Amino acid sequence: MSNQLELVAELRVASGTSNARRLRQQGVVPCNMYGHHQPSVSMQASSLALQKLLSHGGKNAVFLVKVGDQAPIQALIKQLQRDPVSGQLAHVDFYQVAAMEKLRTRVQLHFVNEAGSASLGEVTVLRSLSDVMVECLPADLPASIQVDLSDLGEPGDVIRVGNLKVGPGVIILTNENDMVAGMRQQAPKEQTEEALEGAKAAVAG
Repeated sequence: MSNQLELVAELRVASGTSNARRLRQQGVVPCNMYGHHQPSVSMQASSLALQKLLSHGGKNAVFLVKVGDQAPIQALIKQLQRDPVSGQLAHVDFYQVAAMEKLRTRVQLHFVNEAGSASLGEVTVLRSLSDVMVECLPADLPASIQVDLSDLGEPGDVIRVGNLKVGPGVIILTNENDMVAGMRQQAPKEQTEEALEGAKAAVAG
């Protein structure tokens, strides 16, 4: 687990709305750590450090969280709260996990090669799911699951949950028959609207 990203945090003594607001103004985000039969721990961490975790590992990754002088704790981000106006992080909940205890969580789907799937012309690629539920050990948890849309060759083709490829030790709990993505022929109205948009773009260009 040495390649895991680590977050250095501090214990948070003061609580309340006014204190939380003061911390955010200083670039610090209030956080909580709970789970695995442990009492909840109030802590705080740099907003920049949290943004780095999200950009490198995503919400689904398991991180090492070091609070004060305590040994690093394996945890994943359970919930994010953002300011509705600024979009800045307002609060983060971490869930502590055990290295040898399987966890269940949702993993985002990462769609690739959409341009190749649309090369046939008047077709539409529909995405039905954005994530799936998985079960695995923390060390096996993928940051995302890739969906190759180039597998959609013609209208009527479908990618289902059962077609997704995951690493060893990862079990997808979402129904294997659920559709992830599919290709269908565009209706005449859609084709007309697309042609109009193309003409407008050509004129504007």
